[in-house]
This record gives sequence, C-alpha cells and structure tokens, in this order.
Amino acid sequence: LGTPRISREGIGAVEKKRGPMKIRVLSAEDVRRLISMAEAIQVVKEAFVQLSEKNAQAPVRTSLKLSDQGDAALIMPAFLEKSRALGAKFVTVFPTNPQKGLPATQALVFLVDAETGSPQALYEGTYLTRLRTGAATGAATQLLSRPESEVLAIFGAGGQALMQALGVLAVRTIREIRISDLIPEQAETLKDELKKNPEWNPVKISRAASAEEAVENADILVTATTSRTPVFPGRLLSPGAHINAIGAFTPEMQEVDEETILRSRIFVDSIETCLEEAGDLIIPLKKKLIRREDIQGELGEIVSGKKAGRRTREEITYFKSVGNAVQDISVAQAVFRRALEKGIGREIEL
Repeated sequence: LGTPRISREGIGAVEKKRGPMKIRVLSAEDVRRLISMAEAIQVVKEAFVQLSEKNAQAPVRTSLKLSDQGDAALIMPAFLEKSRALGAKFVTVFPTNPQKGLPATQALVFLVDAETGSPQALYEGTYLTRLRTGAATGAATQLLSRPESEVLAIFGAGGQALMQALGVLAVRTIREIRISDLIPEQAETLKDELKKNPEWNPVKISRAASAEEAVENADILVTATTSRTPVFPGRLLSPGAHINAIGAFTPEMQEVDEETILRSRIFVDSIETCLEEAGDLIIPLKKKLIRREDIQGELGEIVSGKKAGRRTREEITYFKSVGNAVQDISVAQAVFRRALEKGIGREIEL
C-alpha cells in the first residue's frame, strides 16, 4: 500500500491543533531578582537530601575535552523524584577566558515539566551556576564550620569567588576576608566588588601577599580554582578550620594537598561523582594515603541527620564539591515557580 503522504497543509493543521510550544526565558538579572542566597542554600540542602537518599537521578556528567589547555564542555542532566524537578545544564569551561575579559565558566540551564515533558524555562546558566555553587558552600559552611568562625580565606578570584563569599556570609558573621589569586588584578577586582556592599563595611577585606598569609589563623577556606597543584600548604591549617573545595573538577586537578586531606574529616556532595572526578581525593586514593572509607559521607546525609558533621572544635573539616546537576535543577525549579507568580521573564513560542 505504501507510505501515506501527508501534505504540508495537513501537518500544519495538526501542529495548529496541538498549539505552539512555549518556553520562559530567564536572564541572570531575572534569577538575581527572584531568589536570594539564603533561599538558594535551603533549596540546595533539600536537593542534597534527595540525592543522598537515592530519590534523584544525576548521572556522572558527560565531559568533552576541547583542548590540552583545559578547555572543556560538560553536559549535566538531573531528575529529582520527590520535587519532580527535571532538566539539564550545558557548561563550557575555558580557563584562559578571564584574560580575554570573559568568564571562565559559561552555561545554559533547561527546565522541563516532569509530568508532560514540555519545556518550561531556559536560563542564563552562568549566574545560576555561581549561585548554586555558592549555596552549596553556604550549606557546607553552616553544617561543618565552627559557628564562631570569623576569618575567611578565598583562593581564586575568578567568576565563582563572589558567590562563594556570599554563601559563607549568609551563614557566618565574618570579620575578615583574605583573597589569594595568581593574577593580582583579579584579586583587586574581587576586593573592590565585595567592598561595594555597605552591609560589609565592618568586614576587613584584603589581598593576601602569599598563600601562607591567607591561611594563617583562617577559620574557613574556599578554593575556587582549576589548579593542578595545591594552592596552600596544609601544614599551616589551624585546628578547627573548615575547607570548601569547589574548583578542581577533573582527576588531574588538585587544589588541596595530601596533608590537608590527611588532617581532615572528609565530606562530599556526591561520593560517586567525586570518586570519578575529584583529583583532590583521587590522587591520595591512588597513592593509598587514604581509603574510600575515609570519606565520612555526603552533605545530604548531614542535613537529614544520618551522619554527624563537626564533632569537636579542634577537628579540621573538608567539603569537596565537583558540582551536581541536582543543585542547578532544584534552584531552577524554585526560580521558575517564583517567575510565574511574579510574571518575570519572557515567554516565547518555539
């Protein structure tokens, strides 16, 4: 009988009956207006619980190597079963971009209706990525650092650094921030950006002359670099310090030295993902300096009360995050709901 032919007019009639596909486009400014850091921290904590309780699907990201200089593209899907959040993120990482006046990390986030499969929203993902990463640091700092922590040291003054500071400032009363970066101009830019907020006038903000100066007596440390060599000496860590390591995301990158790992109680965002991607842990594991069992647990397990976080004032705690799509998609869902309520964003037909 052959294949029946459908005219263009017939196809058009079917599509017209179905109606146009619509999607809401949300800019970085839209996201900034719709969710605060404190709100993002709570959303991310709940997402980490779903991840740890196996109520979320977040496969290890697909990574495409684009050059020998560290340029990469990453694809990260996720589905959170309890909150019914479904979507994916496409990220590019070009470490030398800051020298061209561009962000090292750029991204798009795509949200889908988990009940119908229809597209819901498309986000400028660079800001959202920085926000959710800062929120993860805020959550880890809230759960693992000493409540009286006052001195913050930030290693790496690139695109992630500002949100890292905001994440910590959302949960701790910080009196001093020290910034360490290989590019002095970047450190100065971050310092100036932080000083713009009048609420932080009591905070002493400075560029550290050396890594050693930054580490000395620091209560909380953040590493936000793509370094393949440790950015500070672990022997100088003060008792009771807490480290948020959020930069290095490949087996070859190592922001934190073995001494830091050996001195710390280790926590991660996702054990599965960190064992695949986190050089900070993979390298000492391969050297047999630590065992898989030395990883105390996931952040979501602390949130749910299944694992204990900090036990004493003196112990050093370490949180490794390579980033997980559950963070992006959960924050994207929260932003989308708020956008519908407030009529923010631009709806377009596809």
